[in-house]
Amino acid sequence: MEIDDLKSDWNAVKPVLKTDEMQLSLLQENKHPVLKSIRKQIVMEVLIWFLFLVAYYSMFDGATKPFWVNLILVISLILPIAHGLYGYYYNKYLTDGSDIKTALERLYVRLKHYALIAIIARVGFICGLLLFFSYNIDFTTTKYILLAFILLIFLIQLLALCQIWIKRLRVLKSVIITFLDLQ
Repeated sequence: MEIDDLKSDWNAVKPVLKTDEMQLSLLQENKHPVLKSIRKQIVMEVLIWFLFLVAYYSMFDGATKPFWVNLILVISLILPIAHGLYGYYYNKYLTDGSDIKTALERLYVRLKHYALIAIIARVGFICGLLLFFSYNIDFTTTKYILLAFILLIFLIQLLALCQIWIKRLRVLKSVIITFLDLQ
């Protein structure tokens, strides 16, 4: 395709016009679609983890385990909730109105911090669950093999999460570098 064809195709695209009221409604916290979906996810996670915390004491023998093991389980369940709340806050205040170069650089730094928090929250969650469910178990060879298999699955999941964040950060960094080179 020639450059003139691309230009004519580009100029032929009609943007969807939004009224001023529609644009202002997107700036409101309760109307923004991304923030709505994040809020729904946080509410669902809090509800599910709360139900788990209500039931774990009797269903999973939390009463027979020491206080510190129960405390670690509760803290490990709070980590994904805190991560979700931080993600909501992160998306709520994405830009600060500065020039685009500074905004992109700040976005990259904040996204790196968010990725680190995501990985730490996942590791803490996995460690807390494994400690709680493996505490006071008499391990046999079969149970060790099952524990190794579970650890392998969690490790694969953790490595995949790290790779996803590394890829996202690389793409964002290349976009920023490309953008800054154009100026």
